[in-house]
Amino acid sequence: MDMRNFGNISIRWKLTILIVTISSVSLLLASLAFITSDRINTQQTVSNNLATMAEIIAANSSAALLFRDGVAAQETLGFLRSQQHIQAAAIYEMDNTIFASYRKAGIDMEFPESDIQTENILFWGDHVELFIHINYQGEQIGVVYLRSNMKAVHDRLVWFLGIVAVVLLVSLLVTFILSARLQRIITDPLLRLSAIARQIRIEKNYSLRVIGESRDELGNLITDFNAMLDEIQSRDDELRENRTRLEERVTQRTKELEVANSKLATSKEQAECVARRMKYHAHHDALTGLPNRTLLNDRITTELAHARRQQGMIAVLFLDLDRFKIINDSLGHAVGDQMLRVIARRLSNNVREEDTVARLGGDEFMVLLPNISSSSDAGRVARKVIDCLIDPISYNGHKLHITTSIGISVYPHDGTDSETLIKHADISMYRAKELGRNKAVYFTAEMNAGSRKQLALETSLRQAIEKNQLKLFYQPKIDISRNTIIGVEALLRWKHPDMGMISPMEFIPVAEDSGLIVPIGEWVLKTAFAQLKQWHKAGHTDLTVAVNLSSVQLACSGFEEVVEKALQHADLDAGMTELEITENAAMENLGSAIDVLGKLKNLGITIAMDDFGTGYSSLSYLRQLPIDVVKIDQSFVREIPDSHEDVLIAQAIIAMAQSLNLSLIVEGVENVRQLNFFRQQGCNIVQGFLFSKPVEAGEISRMLTAQSIPGTVNLVK
Repeated sequence: MDMRNFGNISIRWKLTILIVTISSVSLLLASLAFITSDRINTQQTVSNNLATMAEIIAANSSAALLFRDGVAAQETLGFLRSQQHIQAAAIYEMDNTIFASYRKAGIDMEFPESDIQTENILFWGDHVELFIHINYQGEQIGVVYLRSNMKAVHDRLVWFLGIVAVVLLVSLLVTFILSARLQRIITDPLLRLSAIARQIRIEKNYSLRVIGESRDELGNLITDFNAMLDEIQSRDDELRENRTRLEERVTQRTKELEVANSKLATSKEQAECVARRMKYHAHHDALTGLPNRTLLNDRITTELAHARRQQGMIAVLFLDLDRFKIINDSLGHAVGDQMLRVIARRLSNNVREEDTVARLGGDEFMVLLPNISSSSDAGRVARKVIDCLIDPISYNGHKLHITTSIGISVYPHDGTDSETLIKHADISMYRAKELGRNKAVYFTAEMNAGSRKQLALETSLRQAIEKNQLKLFYQPKIDISRNTIIGVEALLRWKHPDMGMISPMEFIPVAEDSGLIVPIGEWVLKTAFAQLKQWHKAGHTDLTVAVNLSSVQLACSGFEEVVEKALQHADLDAGMTELEITENAAMENLGSAIDVLGKLKNLGITIAMDDFGTGYSSLSYLRQLPIDVVKIDQSFVREIPDSHEDVLIAQAIIAMAQSLNLSLIVEGVENVRQLNFFRQQGCNIVQGFLFSKPVEAGEISRMLTAQSIPGTVNLVK
């Protein structure tokens, strides 16, 4: 309520409101105390129940862990299906791998790591987690993890809040009724006093008096009011006294102004001090205290001027910490900030006093080396910087290792201004990362040429989209048991009017980095689906088409809607289409990939794992992904059957796919010996140069027409 409006209401209502408000606050505080106590007790009950359940699992799974009996461990977790509040559970081995796990249907989560977990229970907003050790003969052999929802706690809280609300409403109603009656004891004398005062103001009759004989504060007020009327005659004396007091007050205020002027001078000095601090913060990094980009640019400009006059040399070192994001994401920004402070101190302690160590932001640092005698001096400092980060950084029990990649540019060889030197050092830093990280690399003209080439390629690729220079080629998939083309794989090609055919290995990474892969991928889907519809209309109704997906496309929100619209635009049955992903593309964001691929599979689309065995090659990941087909990468096919190692790898992949009821496609079949090997292994679907290179749609149409005439075509060359 607005306090101005509160002052305008009657005193009776003011008293009523005050009494009700005080009663409400008291009741709310008491209710909060009871609710808090009840919640703590409920959480303790949940903790005890989870601890009991975890101890049972630990006792029953110790033998399974010792004898590596995964089935027994899984059965031990099986009884959790009857526990509605349990969302997930896992049994970890000592190497932090999950030996057995349980996840309630509909629960989408990743199991936490257990290597740093002690026996404890963690309460979160909507669930609670418990870790307990599995011991055998006094030695820890594993960890049990349980996750339960907080339904019991929440239901108890809702019930208690309902009771509190009812009690509060009834109490407020009773308080209001009582306060409305009791406040008259106070307000009636005040109303009489107010009426007499109003009558005196109107009639100027100072003989009137207020009747009242009580001895409380109100009685005193009435007595004082009556006495005031008697003292009105003495107002002239009081006026003279007030005049004297006013003069004294003026003298006092004069002295106070003098004191204020003195304080103002002090405030001016403080303001100047604040201005100096603000200037410092404007030129220094708040986290590490190092110079920031602004101050660094000023110092580089100053040192360049000195170097020009003295015909000297300076060097710029661009540092980027390797995989620092992993530390921030896994341990939190507080740990990351502490590491940055330690790294800043180490860098400052390993350069000369005249050198400048600056933080540009994030995990990027820069070192300015003025007055160097040769380029090799910069390399020695860079090696010293790399070595100073070798020792691990300790924080809260963690031993954290960090490395850095360094790019070096030298004046006057690599640039004559601040912007150019920083840019070239940045380019060479990225080259150091490409070479394996934890290295220092000098800038060369070839690096700049490579950057310009990539930029030119990106510009040309944008024009290629607008000018329809992109084309789709198709490579047939052959069912060797019937010697028949059963499908095609759509492959993107770019024919530049000046540079000719540009390899997908060159322009696809550029498209992914620039985001152009999103509109290009949408065009590929529409074009391939429309072409398949034409082949179906020509009578080849059993033909399927496969389209490759990028990790960038999988990460795009609403990608499944793009695929669905392409199917609708071509009036095509989703069951005749196949989308291929690589292992690495899926693993970049496994959770998102599982979700998107699951939605695509629900549309009826077949999902294939391309280049299998060249990426993460994890069976656990493969089981999580909703895939239907595994494609054996051509790198394992090329040396078959001469390479015993490749034969074993291929046989292992085939056995794994068969055990998971996955279809198999063999890529890169180029000779009859390879074909015969995979035929013996029971692989019927192959593709490769033995049958056909990727060709345009017209050539595929010719092949399909030829194979439809008995005895007119033999697909094996």
